[in-house]
Amino acid sequence: MQEPIRQVWQDDWRSQVVAQGLHEIYPNWFFYPTPPFYFMDYHIQHRRSNGRENYIGDLEVKWLNQPASRPVKFPFQKLQKMLMTSPYNDNAYHRICFRFNDGLLLIPAVQLGGIIPEWTTRHDTGEYDLNVIFRVENYSDYWIEKVVYDK
Repeated sequence: MQEPIRQVWQDDWRSQVVAQGLHEIYPNWFFYPTPPFYFMDYHIQHRRSNGRENYIGDLEVKWLNQPASRPVKFPFQKLQKMLMTSPYNDNAYHRICFRFNDGLLLIPAVQLGGIIPEWTTRHDTGEYDLNVIFRVENYSDYWIEKVVYDK
């Protein structure tokens, strides 16, 4: 049985915590929440010293309760949408921030675009999903040594 799109308060809270953590690292980045059921969590604006802001892409937050040493799954359908809606600007691109128990991986969506998706089975519903699966160690340039907690 397929479930409709689901959004829960905990997802919003966790996304806010990650955005706050990223703002501490990048103080000129400002995160504006997207409307409910939009396929990404935030629009990112870079604020210049004169107060003007430039759009630098969208952000999707994926909260994982696991260490970065374990393989990561990301929905291929969501990645496709992110790649199809890339901004037409050399300075702007969509990002995914994976939150792990031991740090953050802030990676441009295009970096995952070359991974061949695999069919996996959801442990909770038994449904098949098409996911890209990768290891963080292959993308160490995008690793951030910052741990964020939900409470």
